Order: sequence, then C-alpha cells, then structure tokens
Amino acid sequence: MKKHNLLAGAVVVLLMALLVSGCTNAGSNVDTPLTGEEAGGSLLVYCGAGLREPMDEIAGLFAEKEGISVDYTYGGSAQLLSQIELVQQGDAYMPGAKSYIDSAAEKGFIDQSAPTVYHVLAIVTGKGNPKNIQTLEDLTREGIRVAVGEPTGPAVGKAAKSMLEKDGLWEDVEKNCVVKSGTVNELLVYISMDQADAAIIWEDLFNPETMEKVDIPIDRGFIKVIPIGTLSFSENPGNAKKFMDYVSSEEGKAIFAKHGFETYPSEKYESM
Repeated sequence: MKKHNLLAGAVVVLLMALLVSGCTNAGSNVDTPLTGEEAGGSLLVYCGAGLREPMDEIAGLFAEKEGISVDYTYGGSAQLLSQIELVQQGDAYMPGAKSYIDSAAEKGFIDQSAPTVYHVLAIVTGKGNPKNIQTLEDLTREGIRVAVGEPTGPAVGKAAKSMLEKDGLWEDVEKNCVVKSGTVNELLVYISMDQADAAIIWEDLFNPETMEKVDIPIDRGFIKVIPIGTLSFSENPGNAKKFMDYVSSEEGKAIFAKHGFETYPSEKYESM
C-alpha cells in the first residue's frame, strides 16, 4: 500500500512540474541572454599612434553611451594597413592620412568612411629653440640634427618627405636626419631627450611646456583630412558604424578639438 502511495505522489509531482513548465513556455516574459551585437560586445579598431589621446577618451565615452567597449591597436599607418591585410579581422581603421584609407579601399577592406579632423605638419624644437630654427630651410643647415618619421611607414613620415620634396629640400634634410622613426610619438622622445634639434610632427602633438613650435606656412605645409573607415570584414558592422558615426559627430570632434586638432570641415583649410 505504501508503494502505491509513493508512486501516486511521484506522478502528481511530475504532472505539476509539466504543467508549470508548459505555462512558463507559453507567452513567457523571462529575459534571455543577448548575443552578438545586441549584447554590446567589443570592437577592434586600428588607429594611428598620433591619435592616441583623443581616441582613448572617445572610447571611454562611447562605452558609457552605447555599452560597447573599444580595443585599439596603435601604430604607424602603413604598419597597420599591412596588419589588416594579413589578418583581415577588426572593425574600423583610422590612419593618419586619407591616402591609407584610399589604399585600403582599393584592396576592398573599407565599407564606409567619414572625414573627421585635419593633420597639419609643424616643426618642433627643444625648449627655447637653441638652434634658432625658423624655416624649413633651416633644417638643411650643417650640424642640425633632424628627426622625421620613416617615409614608408607612419603617415607623418610620408607627409614630411612629400612636403620637403615639393620644395626641393628633402635630400638636404635627409642628410641631417639622425632618425627616421616608426611612429610620430618616437619623434617627441628624441626632442625631449635632446637627441635631435628639430622634428617634423603633427601640430596637435605639440606640448608648449616641453618644446617650441615653428609653424609652416599653409601654402608650403602638409594639411590633410583624417577619415575613419569601417572594415568590410567586420563581424559587428552595425556597431562599427555606430563608432564611426560617433567619432565623426560633433561630440566626437569636440574631443579632438580639446586635444589641439582642427576639425573637419574648416574654413581655414577649405582650399586644401
């Protein structure tokens, strides 16, 4: 008799469990974990080394706003493009000049792009400008130690060579080069450590507390638009576009302006 009672009780418990389960599955409001882009996730962005400060700040604000974290790979623009071509992974690319976006687009790597800010070349020297460098021609003077970016690597190197070639100065300046660096940030180290008398850098990296700046006339200088592009093989295309739109928005540009960049479009450079 006891066995029959135990069996009957088990059947009742099983039936009740099935009933509850059936009611829960029908029209359930229970939250289920989100996957993919719905969950926010993260983005991998390849970014020119000279853009680190504003882009780091943008990543934090974007994560707060959208719940999407951003991981950067910083480096020289050409180096980053080679990496993109090799691994064909990631979500966005923001090099130091538009020419690299154009090259990536020709290879089929860019889905969309948006102009954001300008890169402008300037000469910097140590505090007090001890060698009295005032013009591009002064970089050709005997004994002047010059630091530039590697012309086949970072955007700043390619831009410096292009600018100097335009004025027929490259060969003479190259003779005075003590370094051709892989990133623009390395040039700042050479100035701060007094290992170079002058360097050609992006104007936005100028620090008035540790160096002097010599402006290059607009008609002789190098002024280019920096775009950001989404990568065609992104596994998170919707989020990648959100990030591109945020970087190129007024809110994103305000962060660049705070870090010394001229934002696009600008009347100052409208003819460039």
